[in-house]
Amino acid sequence: MTDTAVSISPADIETLEQLYTFREHTEVLEFLDKHPFLIPVLLEAPDKIRHYFPDSQLFLEVVVDPESIDWVQLILSILMKLDPHEAVARLHQFDENWSRSLSHQVHQQFFTTLEYPDEF
Repeated sequence: MTDTAVSISPADIETLEQLYTFREHTEVLEFLDKHPFLIPVLLEAPDKIRHYFPDSQLFLEVVVDPESIDWVQLILSILMKLDPHEAVARLHQFDENWSRSLSHQVHQQFFTTLEYPDEF
C-alpha cells in the first residue's frame, strides 16, 4: 500500500498494483487522483491487452513534455518480445478494437505504447 494521500479507493489501488508495475509510484497515484475517470480504463485494459500480448508485462508512468508543462500524460507501456512488425500490427489491432472507443477525455490524458526489454 502507499502513504500518498489520494482519494482513490484502497481496493482500486491494490488491484492496479497487481496489474501494473508503477514507475514513480507517487506520481502515478497523484495523476490518477486528478484524473479518476482513467481508473475504470486501467482496470479493463489488461484483459484487452492480454488478447494481443499474452505474456507482456505492463507499466504505468506519468510523462511530462519538458517543452510544454501543460502536456502531461499517463503512459501504459507494454513490455514484450515480439518481432517489431508483428508487435506494431497487434498494437494497431488493439487500438482499432478497443483504444479508439475510449472517450476524447481519456485520449487527452492516456497513451499506450510498446516497449522492448534491454536484452531483446
